[in-house]
Amino acid sequence: MSATFEFWEDNGPAISSPPKGTTRTAARGEGNWKNVDDSVTAYTSSPVRAGNNSFDKWQFGRFTGAFNEISNGLWAHTAGVLGAGLAVKGAVTSTYTTPATTANAALSVDMTPVIAIGSGQPVLFHTTGPEGATPTPTLTAAGYTQYLPTQLQTTVSAAAGDIASVALTLEYDEN
Repeated sequence: MSATFEFWEDNGPAISSPPKGTTRTAARGEGNWKNVDDSVTAYTSSPVRAGNNSFDKWQFGRFTGAFNEISNGLWAHTAGVLGAGLAVKGAVTSTYTTPATTANAALSVDMTPVIAIGSGQPVLFHTTGPEGATPTPTLTAAGYTQYLPTQLQTTVSAAAGDIASVALTLEYDEN
């Protein structure tokens, strides 16, 4: 048998210790940046205006099923070119912070340029959640990646309308 993978998302104020989002949504089929901190509002109802930032988006991976090991996690922007005045900032972290539209300094990786996945950010795993205090390089039972937060940051020169689709890729080995 093999692992089953889904993207999940945390939203809302940070709660608990270690911190995690108030709301946790399973089986995310999209990762649209928008001007609201939730996983249900359509991005068309909460657009990010030129000169503003989206709320940070706190997504992570969830593995279930029967597998021997998940390892070698990498996270990167692998396809789709962003227009002028647009930037994506990201990170790989186990520390959740309450999403906001202010530029999140903890998202220190410039994910604007397309790169090969082999040059992506290393991702670790934990069995209790993305907020696990001691993530490891391998996962041998159902579990999670660390958080893979991103934020769309814009300048006033950003064009109106939808941005080009981009691919943010999580790659891992399963054996």
